[in-house]
Parts: sequence; C-alpha cells; structure tokens
Amino acid sequence: MMKWKTWLILSALVVGTSAQAAQEPAAKTGETAKAPMLQNAEEGAKKAAEEAREATHKAAEAAKRAAEKAEQAVSEASQETAEAAHQAAQDADQAAKLAARKTAQATRKATPATKQAAQKAEEAAKKAAAATKEAAQKAGEAAEKAARSGKEAAQKAAEAARDAAQKATQATQEAADKALEVTKETVKDVKDAMTK
Repeated sequence: MMKWKTWLILSALVVGTSAQAAQEPAAKTGETAKAPMLQNAEEGAKKAAEEAREATHKAAEAAKRAAEKAEQAVSEASQETAEAAHQAAQDADQAAKLAARKTAQATRKATPATKQAAQKAEEAAKKAAAATKEAAQKAGEAAEKAARSGKEAAQKAAEAARDAAQKATQATQEAADKALEVTKETVKDVKDAMTK
C-alpha cells in the first residue's frame, strides 16, 4: 500500500511538471505570434504614411504648377493660357483627391501613437482637395470668359483663378508638411516598437 501511495504521488508530480512545461511554450508561442502581427501592422502604417506623404507632395507640386499657369494666364489673358491654367488646376484637383484618399488610408492604419497626427494630416489633405477643386472651377470659369467675353472680364476671371490656385498651393503644401510629419512619427514609432 505504501508503494502504491508513493507511486501515485510521484506520478502526480511527473504529470504536474509535464503540464507546466507544456504551458510555458504555449504561452511563449502566443506572445511570439503577437509580435509579427504587431510588426506587420506597424509596417503597414509606415507604408501608408509614406504613400500619403508622396501623394501630398505630388499634389503640392501640381498645385504649384497650376498657380504658375494661372499667373501666366493673368499676364497674357489669352484663351490658350486660360485653358492651360484650367487643365493644370484639374490635374492639381485630381492629385489632391488622391492625397486625401491616401491620408485617410494612413489614418486608418496609424498606430495609436501617431493617430492624432495622422488625423491632422488627413484634415489638411481634405482642405487642400477643397481648395484645388475651387481653383479648378475658377480656372474653368476664366477659360470660358476668355473664350466668349472681353479682355477685361477674362482678366478678372484669370486673377480669381490665380488667387484660388495660390490658396490651393498653400493648402497642399500644408498637407504635404503634415504628411511628412506623420511619416516621421510613424517611422520613429515603428523603430521604437522594433527595439522593444
């Protein structure tokens, strides 16, 4: 009977030790599974922030070109330059819309540490998109007036288009600056997370 009790106690100890040993790797596996998922999420946030930065930079460049064309339309006040300004403003509008989509995507993928900055960048990109849309409309009106109105009306419309294009340039540059800030914060956040 004593042997039986000793054997039972030893068996319980062996089983207990085996169960504990099995639980430790399972816990470590759960922790190591979280690490790649977190890393992938952070890398996705970094990529989205970089795409948003690139898109807002391109939108700023397009808005700058639109402002230059609008300035040329003011100085020359011709149908041809007004249409070129209108086309440049439409290109800037499309680039700003893309930037707004990319910054919205970056906001959705942002890490908790960069969420607020990403939201500010998204808001700036939306303002830039609205400003470039207005610039495109004013440039379109200027092109129409250049085609069917006198030089004075075309000149005033071209000036309004120029002012709108300058406003769009400022808005897109602000959006590009904020997107760059978000990208830097996201890269820093990802590097910090990798070193933990």
